[in-house]
Amino acid sequence: MKKMLTLLLALCLCLGAFAAPASAQETLSGTLEFWHYWSADSEFENVDLVVEKFNEIYPDVEVVVTSFSRDELMKLYTMGAVSGELPDIAMMDNPEMNAFIKMGLCADITDYVTAWDQTSHYYEGPMLSCMDEGRYYGLPHNSNCLELFYDVDMLEGAGCTPPTTWSELMDVCAKLKETYPNVYPIGFSANNNEEGTFQFAPFMLSAGGSFDQLDSEGAIEAAALWKDMIDLGYAPKDVMSWGQTEVNTQFASGNLAMQVNGPWNISGLRADVPDKNWNVTLIPKADDGVYASVLGGENLAITSACENMDLAWAFLSFMCNGENTAIFCANVGKFAPRDDGNEYTDFWTSDPISAVFAEGMQYALPRGPHPRWSEFSAVVSNAVQEVLTGTKTPEQAMTDAQAAGSAIMG
Repeated sequence: MKKMLTLLLALCLCLGAFAAPASAQETLSGTLEFWHYWSADSEFENVDLVVEKFNEIYPDVEVVVTSFSRDELMKLYTMGAVSGELPDIAMMDNPEMNAFIKMGLCADITDYVTAWDQTSHYYEGPMLSCMDEGRYYGLPHNSNCLELFYDVDMLEGAGCTPPTTWSELMDVCAKLKETYPNVYPIGFSANNNEEGTFQFAPFMLSAGGSFDQLDSEGAIEAAALWKDMIDLGYAPKDVMSWGQTEVNTQFASGNLAMQVNGPWNISGLRADVPDKNWNVTLIPKADDGVYASVLGGENLAITSACENMDLAWAFLSFMCNGENTAIFCANVGKFAPRDDGNEYTDFWTSDPISAVFAEGMQYALPRGPHPRWSEFSAVVSNAVQEVLTGTKTPEQAMTDAQAAGSAIMG
């Protein structure tokens, strides 16, 4: 009899152990709003994939995902920090997150993060962009950098090899323009927002410039290089209004022989123009400079308007766990901000295009973080616009930008 009671007790304990997770899952129900500014089909598809997997575990949770243009979303966040009209989960560019933390938009999730068993997997740089004064306000979701895409057939047709320096770049552009007069040799985003600053940065950094010294010789030379490429007809004047998506569209359609862009375009190019023969190389360095790129990527935060922190953390930690982060980033051509990505996919080592970006990541420097980064970035992109429109000389535009930037950054 005693033996039978012991067996029954053990059985009850086992059943209780198996029932506990299901019971915990059943307590999570409700609706979560998630806002982002991703724009590629592959990104939409993979967000939906994560949501579907999340709903397999939490069937009583509805995740409402809404996409905005980048500029529109930043405005909504700024207004929402005052009005409280915010989603539960918000995506933001990593150099701008500190500003939103200071505005009170991001909830302090330190207790959740420090108790999570996956926190130690994050690289220091991306994780620091989610922190302020030692507290956590979000999690890094993806990282990326910029490199040079090129049409292999066009370069070969013009008798060129991929350029490695600025002098070689200009020589390749001249030969491409002569060989293909109806195609612009190169395109980049020089619009007056963060994308323009992001794309200008590798050229400035390669020549020895920095965000601390916008009036340095290297920064001036980089601005002059972009001006020369437009004046010589190597790059279209439209780059002053093109975002990175428009640049890639022009490259995919054959209107550009080369483009400066990021790895998030890899899957789209392969799907949309499967017969196009293209490749990627490091962004050409200044003749007496070094290879350079710039660190990009997005963070995810729970906002201060969220009314169910446990539910929001369940989704945030699920979307940012090792497996989901690695699969999402591999599928859309980005890089995981964690050290365990290769446990789930060999994409970054087996794919030759991604391997170039992986090499470029070692040269990628961060932007900010700083609470007034968006203001500073606007100074940089505006200075570049002044140079490209001929409103100011490169020397004057960058000297003025240094004065304005110093007043912002302190």
